[in-house]
Amino acid sequence: MVKKHLPLEIAAPLMFAFIFIVTMIFTLFEPHVEDVDTAYVKEHMNEPDYVLVDARPEAHYFGKSPRPGVPGGHIPGAVSFPLEDMKMRLQLAAALLAKEGITKDKTVIIYCNTGVLSGRLADQLVRRFNFPASRIKNYRGGIVEWSKDPRNILLPEDHETGFPD
Repeated sequence: MVKKHLPLEIAAPLMFAFIFIVTMIFTLFEPHVEDVDTAYVKEHMNEPDYVLVDARPEAHYFGKSPRPGVPGGHIPGAVSFPLEDMKMRLQLAAALLAKEGITKDKTVIIYCNTGVLSGRLADQLVRRFNFPASRIKNYRGGIVEWSKDPRNILLPEDHETGFPD
């Protein structure tokens, strides 16, 4: 007896629909990190139960411009924890997180230039280190948005502006 199979024109869309629906169901139950704006950062940046984290390479944190139009430096009160530090062994990364005050009992606001690196670091904190997603915030606008308002300070004072002098 020969078994008949669905033609590819029917089977392929059905398989795609099935995979799409399963993915959507899993996405609904996956913990999500909230994106926050400049107002949120300003409101909470000096509160003791919050820690502000710069996910960019240390050179940018200390004032080097990453590229034209993007200033170097960091938001006052931020600690430096570059995303690349997460690539080390789990125990060593956990110790460095704790040393910088990045702990599960605090709300962690992470930023970078535009929200991409900070989003990856946020994901790593939730997935690899079991931080509650509700306590992790991604400042998606990052340094680019922060620097648009001349009242917002960047440290150190002699940071590169990203523009020719």
